[in-house]
Amino acid sequence: MKKLYYFGHSVKGSCDGGSSRNKAFRSSFLKKKAIMVPIYNTNLFIRFGSLLNVLRIMILSKDNILFIHQGTLIFLFPISILKFSWIRVLVFKLIQHTVNRNDVTIEVNDLPYEQAIDLELFVEETHKIFQDQLYALKNAKYVFASHEMGKYVYDTFKLNYKVIINGSNEINESSDSGKIHECFNSTETKFIYAGSLNKGRQIEALISIFSNRKEILILIGEWGEWMLDYKLSSNIFYLGKFQEEHAHYLTSKCDVGIIPYDETRFYYNICYPTKASFYITAGIPFLSTPLLELKNVFEDSGIVYFVPFKEWESFINDFDIASFFDIKKRIKNEKYKFYWNDLLN
Repeated sequence: MKKLYYFGHSVKGSCDGGSSRNKAFRSSFLKKKAIMVPIYNTNLFIRFGSLLNVLRIMILSKDNILFIHQGTLIFLFPISILKFSWIRVLVFKLIQHTVNRNDVTIEVNDLPYEQAIDLELFVEETHKIFQDQLYALKNAKYVFASHEMGKYVYDTFKLNYKVIINGSNEINESSDSGKIHECFNSTETKFIYAGSLNKGRQIEALISIFSNRKEILILIGEWGEWMLDYKLSSNIFYLGKFQEEHAHYLTSKCDVGIIPYDETRFYYNICYPTKASFYITAGIPFLSTPLLELKNVFEDSGIVYFVPFKEWESFINDFDIASFFDIKKRIKNEKYKFYWNDLLN
């Protein structure tokens, strides 16, 4: 009888889109009674023991089904050691050996090399080598987090792939921890950005657009501490990081979500931001720049505003609150399509 193995990792305290996706897949595989193979642990001895267990399974497993995240492979075989060509050769011989003897699916949430270029992060050339060798594996299957990402990789490697976009969960009303910030009680239109707030995601430009307006801008998420020293106008609120369930609940108290990513950058056009499903399942539409992957999914849905970033100020000035209520009704009927349970089933 075939065994089903799930290889995953979870970093405590992390609540970004990738972590949310990993958590959803893990829950799905638990329901399928998969053999869970955890990878990450802060205790180095436990982590080393996990590595030995993974190596044992990869070497000995035959005629089984294995599912592993690309990010989990990077935890197993860090880029810092894959810089050495002889180690890379051994690692990919091992992975190909496992693929040859089993039904292996690799889940791809991000393309770290292309992402680093567009987010102006340090570009690690070894990431490019790793990706190229990973997508060139013979007989492996792949699951990508967006249609455009899958197409982009397929054009080069002609691999066997499917797409599961990033989803979200139903609002958990019990996550209401009582008193919330007064900005959520404002009668003005409330726009919210929920997600990573590090520089390079147009956050400064977003703040500039909303400065000294009557509309409210709420910013929640990781890596926004730099804003504590930033002079924000009285209608802009940086509230820091929350647990995912509570952040989702707070988002449902707002009117419009925000995705301000630069539409001229390649990576933003091929990724599917987790926050898109996060907003829709919170019951609110979102305002986005005209990003290719998001247009693929939402352009004809009537529940999303696509506006070039240079026109956002005019859009906010002319915001039609009457049409907004019609959109919210449509979202109520459509949001189930973006729940993790439906996507993963």
